[in-house]
Amino acid sequence: MIRRLLFRLGAIGRSVRGFVLDLQIAHLAIMALRLWPRLTLLAVMVGLLCGLCFVLAGLCARSVHLALSPASPSGIGAAIGASLAGVLVLELAAYAATAAIAALLQVAREVGRHRSAVLLAFSTILAVATAIALLRDDAALRADGLAVFAITALLLALTIWFERCYRNPARPGFRDFHVDVVEARRFINRGAHGL
Repeated sequence: MIRRLLFRLGAIGRSVRGFVLDLQIAHLAIMALRLWPRLTLLAVMVGLLCGLCFVLAGLCARSVHLALSPASPSGIGAAIGASLAGVLVLELAAYAATAAIAALLQVAREVGRHRSAVLLAFSTILAVATAIALLRDDAALRADGLAVFAITALLLALTIWFERCYRNPARPGFRDFHVDVVEARRFINRGAHGL
């Protein structure tokens, strides 16, 4: 009898583990973990995307809980609704982040290393110009101003990293851009198909 109970508990544990690993946010987290030793900056950026997905899910769950609390005297219904909304928004945000990464990798594959560097540098210049324009206003200390500064810092770090890794073949840490893009696209496609 105890063996059957332990077997059933093990089956429940395996089912929960399979469910969690099938979530898109788990694919993003696994992507960040696999990038960590070799490409630290990209791993941090994917980790920040995961964090942003959790923040969006938490804000949505909080809004739903506040909206449903007056109709649920015990709070159980509001908690269930907030949990479901949070998981749904978490998955949608993770799917959107994965789709954005896949689209950026597709563009990088099609335009090549040099044009990707130019596009990245142009994006960084636009972000720096926007940050400088925000410094002139009083909007620099608001949340949107801080977000622009964070995005600018990330783009600047990514541009410097890209220049060091992909543009200077004489550097010891030089990487093959095409191989990295193909490997990243293959990883995302495997994650999208559950492999």
